[in-house]
Formats: sequence, structure tokens, C-alpha cells
Amino acid sequence: MIREFNYLPVDKVIYGKGSVSRINPVIAQRKMKNALILTSKSVSETGAFRSLLGTLGIHYSIMNGITQHSPMEEIEHATELFRNCGCDGIISVGGGSVTDAAKVLKYYYDIKITHIAIPTTLSASEFSHIAGYSIGGEKEGIRDKNITPNIVVLDPDFTGETPEGLWRSTGIRSLDHAIETIIQPDVLDISRIAALESIRILFNNLSATNPESRLECQIASWYSYFQVFDSPMGISHNLGKIIGAKYGIPHGITSCITLPKVMEFYAKIYPDDMSRIAAAITGNSPQKEDPENAAFLVKTFIQSLGLNKTLRDYNVTEKDIDYILSRIKKPEDWYRDLLVQLVNEN
Repeated sequence: MIREFNYLPVDKVIYGKGSVSRINPVIAQRKMKNALILTSKSVSETGAFRSLLGTLGIHYSIMNGITQHSPMEEIEHATELFRNCGCDGIISVGGGSVTDAAKVLKYYYDIKITHIAIPTTLSASEFSHIAGYSIGGEKEGIRDKNITPNIVVLDPDFTGETPEGLWRSTGIRSLDHAIETIIQPDVLDISRIAALESIRILFNNLSATNPESRLECQIASWYSYFQVFDSPMGISHNLGKIIGAKYGIPHGITSCITLPKVMEFYAKIYPDDMSRIAAAITGNSPQKEDPENAAFLVKTFIQSLGLNKTLRDYNVTEKDIDYILSRIKKPEDWYRDLLVQLVNEN
């Protein structure tokens, strides 16, 4: 059997406490002279963001209006600012919506411009060739290797002011990536090993607030998306894209809602993989783990983080099931049963 592994064009990952201090040599190497700094209002008000502005040795303009699910009108505003200010590169500082907005801007304006990503959450968008945006509450997306950020800076100092709920929920999004990597039939062993390590790290560090644990979680988010080009993800990840934009559910919270229930179904479809996941969490051998224990452990973990939300909390009911199913490209027969159970959870 002939298979492929597709490397994404991330030129460099700089990681560690204080790593943003290395940004000027990178900017010089990339010959960037005038950057558009793309961020959100909340991030732009943090001390870490102000420290970045004091560090930069080039001209810059700031667009701090990117909101949840990257509405296209905000990206169009950013593109206009990029063009009018004569910018030649992007520095994104924020969560997945900010990173995705930068990738969409690059895709539609100039795919050759440099993008330096400084994430403040655990969405892992900075390690992906995929970018989502929303138009009128409908989530759309693009895929292109060339929109992958060129430089990624994982600095835990830029996560210290991220709200705890946002940090933890996006950590569950990374957990979602890792689990749905493991079930894919054609990913390499190295990618499954990375995904299992991501799960172990997240369970051990996501509830902590110290910089060392936050850096560990950032690395775990990287590991969770190690073979994203070749791994189409599963229904939990894809449901999150649909329900997030349509019903105003934060990106990370979608995984908190969908993942445990999806894993209950996965236990019957992929029992060996679910046993491996449970073993990564408990430290037991996979042979000693019941496949159904993986879903229980993840659900209990989410509850321990204070993230036990349901679709009912966002007014999603059985009347919405047909719409959600219509947005899934290749629905399986069991998806309707899954959605019925999800919308009726208390």
C-alpha cells in the first residue's frame, strides 16, 4: 500500500517562557518592515500585548476587532487596513478566531506574505492549513498548505491573562483533535504517539495555572494536530464547526459538549483505540481498559474543569437536528441517534 505524509510549511516553532523576545530576529530574517497586528479587543488590553508593542522594532498597524468565529466582515476590514497601511506581513496574537482570520486574509489577499502566530489559547489553529470564518452565522472554511503560519511562538507569558474558562475549554478542543487523530486509519504511528502524549499532558496540566504547565499544554496542543493535513478529524470536531457559529457556542465549549457523547459511540466502532486512550489517561495497559472507560474519563475531566455544558444551554433542540445533519458532508447512519442524545442531555 502506498501512502503519503504531508508536511505543513511551518518554518520554525519558538517555544518557552519569554520566547516572544526572539521575535525581532525572526522579523528581520523574514524581511518584514511593516506588520499588521491582528488581535481581539480583550487580548489587545493585556499586559503581554503591550509588552509586544514595546518590543517590536518595525512599523505596525493594529486591528483589534476580531471576534468569535471570525466573521467575514471583520476579515474584510482587516484586509482593507493591511492594504491601505502598506503592510507586508501579519502578526496574529490571540486564539483560534484571530489566527484563522489572519489565514483567511492571507488566502484572499496575498498568500506569500509572512504570518507570525502568537497563540493565547489552545485551539492549535497555528499548526493547521485550515481556516474557518463565518458569514451570517454559517461556518465556512478554506484549506491550503500555504496559509499555515510561517512562524509560531509558544510563549506561556502570553497565556497568563487568558480567562481560565477559555484556556481550559480550548484545551478540550485540543483533546478533541488528539482523540480524533487516533481513530483515523491512515495516520502514522508517530502521529498516534504524539496524540496519546497530548492526551496525557492535557490531563496532567490543564487545570494548573503556572507558566510551566501552560507551556506543557501549548506543546500538547501542537502534538494534538501533528498530522492534520492527512487526518480529516471526526464527527465531534466537525459538529463543533457547525453548531459553534450557528448557535453562538464558543469554539472550545463545542468540544466539551460533543466529545464525551461521541466517544461513547466510538467505543463500539473503535474499541481498541478507545482502550489506548483510556490507558494513556490511567497509566494502565490498553488490554486492561474497557473501551467505554475513555468516554467516562473525558466526561469526568470536563466536569472537573467546570465546563459541563449542554446543547440545551444554547437553546439547541430536536428541531435543529435536520439542519445540523444537512451541514455534514458525509453523514453516517448513527449521527441522528448521536444528535438526539446530545440535544436531550441535561
